[in-house]
Amino acid sequence: MRPESLHERRGRTERTGGDEREPAAPDHSRSPFFVRYARPKRTTKTNPEISPNALLRPVMQDYLLPTCAYVGGPAELAYLAQSQVLYDRLLGRMPVMISRAGFTLLEPRATKLLARYKLTLPQTFVDPEHLKERVAHSLVPESLGASFDTETAGVMNHLGRVRAELERFDPTLAASLDKSQAKIAYQIDKARRKTAAEIMRRNDRAAGDAQYLSGLLYPHRHLQERFYSILPFLAAHGPDLVERLYDSVQLDCPDHRVVSI
Repeated sequence: MRPESLHERRGRTERTGGDEREPAAPDHSRSPFFVRYARPKRTTKTNPEISPNALLRPVMQDYLLPTCAYVGGPAELAYLAQSQVLYDRLLGRMPVMISRAGFTLLEPRATKLLARYKLTLPQTFVDPEHLKERVAHSLVPESLGASFDTETAGVMNHLGRVRAELERFDPTLAASLDKSQAKIAYQIDKARRKTAAEIMRRNDRAAGDAQYLSGLLYPHRHLQERFYSILPFLAAHGPDLVERLYDSVQLDCPDHRVVSI
């Protein structure tokens, strides 16, 4: 290749306003392709440098390997739905989207503990400390719990009558009483929580039960199916578990299901 003469370089510099830097790479963040910046001659010869982005990738995949149906979770299906326009424009078709069946497996011990502590499964979908508080709350003796409920209702009722009188006398004083009433309710509830925490401290078994429920049903703040493999459940309950899960699948109901094993 003939080297550039001084005269040619000076003319090119005048045309670009004295800026001899390489042109800036174009912004491909909104393009259906990811393109590594290079000179046109090189780009056309190196196809691996051009690849579809996340939205175009399933379209390219279905073009190469036609797909009849796609089974995925809620987030995957929602993401795939964003590619509908690309499917319509480029392929004129789109695979049928089927929601993946989701399960939480409830072992016999977990079923007994939920009943003992008067908990529902959604109530266990919290961090371990909050679950311990809920377990502790269920351990408060019924007579003590009833006393808290009765006295709280009585105090709120008396304050309500006082507020009605203040409302007629001076509305600003009534508004001030509302703040005081909220603080009183908070302190009563705080005493109830402290009582439950003390009961939990004295009951090591309940603390271990709360830890077991949290680790089985909502490990590290994830749904069970997102965190655990099915292998330990197969080892504990046998290969027939797979057939039981198949029998529990309902294609017309994509909701998350609970299966007792």
